[in-house]
Amino acid sequence: MSEAKFWLRVAALAALSGFLAFALVLRVSVKGGSVKMPDLKGMTQQAAAVKLHNLGLDMQVREERYSDAPYGAVLEQSLEPDAVLKRGRTIAVVVSIGNKVLAVPSVVGVPSSRQARLLLEQNGLALGRTATIYAADPADTVLAQSPEPGSQAMRGEGVSLLISGGPAPVQRLMPDLRGRSLDDARTLVTRVGLVLRRVSETAQAGDAVPGSVVDQSLTPSTRVDAGTELYLSVAPGGSAQVPARLATLEVSLPEDGVQERRLKVQVKDSLGQRVVYNRMEQPGANVSMDVKVHGPASAEISIGGEVVETRVIP
Repeated sequence: MSEAKFWLRVAALAALSGFLAFALVLRVSVKGGSVKMPDLKGMTQQAAAVKLHNLGLDMQVREERYSDAPYGAVLEQSLEPDAVLKRGRTIAVVVSIGNKVLAVPSVVGVPSSRQARLLLEQNGLALGRTATIYAADPADTVLAQSPEPGSQAMRGEGVSLLISGGPAPVQRLMPDLRGRSLDDARTLVTRVGLVLRRVSETAQAGDAVPGSVVDQSLTPSTRVDAGTELYLSVAPGGSAQVPARLATLEVSLPEDGVQERRLKVQVKDSLGQRVVYNRMEQPGANVSMDVKVHGPASAEISIGGEVVETRVIP
């Protein structure tokens, strides 16, 4: 190899080494560059984490602390604002979990205990004990609470509720239906305020008149609550058995902005009365149900404890 070629190769290797060293320094500089520490105090935990991430920094919650600051706000940070630090550092923060002592919201008048529980949880409290009494208010309405609205309670403390069980049932004297025709028995049951749940034929009818009542589930001459369900056994024959048919009921709740309310559908047919639907539904909900009915039938539709429609079932 000539001397000129030798020195040419040495110069090329030196230039390559210099380029590699420059690239390495540039890479280290970009990766480990310095940034200025931002002021995170008062920011939400999520916003602070995003800001640090954009600067190439990580965040760790070191402590959660009760304070007057909103829930989730950053109270302290491990480095003061404007401090210069390398990328890749982890910043420790202290985050607020709100006041330890809270004002108790009012849930009196809320139409369901479920809604009351959700409202309490949204305000940092819990549902305590519940008790139910008869009242003129619709069933499941909140009548009273303890602690009282506006008083102070510790975060997570339970609030006890007094819940309406609806109006107190009226007691009636149970008539003796045995030996009566089924039609007479139905009329009397309706007058007394009972619910005829089921009529069935019995093989143990003896010499009873076909279609007449042989036995009843409620003892005659005893006091029973209005609305109590009644079961009758009748002698075979007569007009006791009416062919069943399937009917579809569709109910649309109004879009009035009110929170969910109870939808109750009660069917009345030749076999008596029965509740076929009783659930909480959202405003604007469209509810469809299939019901089996016997003979002439109608449906009483109640929303939020108020009867809004009585519909004939074809």
